Amino acid sequence: MTLSPRRAGTTALSPSARAFLTAPHTAVLSTLRPDGSPHLTPVRFTWDERAGLARVLTVNTTRKVRNVLASPSARVALCQVDGFAWVALEGTARVFDAPDRVAEGVRRYTERYFAGPPNPPGRVVVEIAVDRVTTLNC
Repeated sequence: MTLSPRRAGTTALSPSARAFLTAPHTAVLSTLRPDGSPHLTPVRFTWDERAGLARVLTVNTTRKVRNVLASPSARVALCQVDGFAWVALEGTARVFDAPDRVAEGVRRYTERYFAGPPNPPGRVVVEIAVDRVTTLNC
């Protein structure tokens, strides 16, 4: 068993954890509702180790976006699982609708998932400033 916290922006991730985060898996994003209860939703995401950012493309009317906007200092977690291996990325999130930030999210998504994401009205990018990474069997 390997359970190890890592600091974002460092090269401390093992090569297998780094590779795991580039595989075209989905993850579960955990945010907190205004009443404090957890909201979990499956998402596709990208990981930018150099910037310490995870990015999730979504729509501005979703519950996850409303949760982040309602409590911008609240912690969020993004956990990618495959069998008995997982990587969890934790930090604080911000929502951006700026075209350059959304375009960067689209570029990275297309690179990771080998196809462009849907382009619905109201598309935004949730950027998670990751300050804790934990892994198991990666």
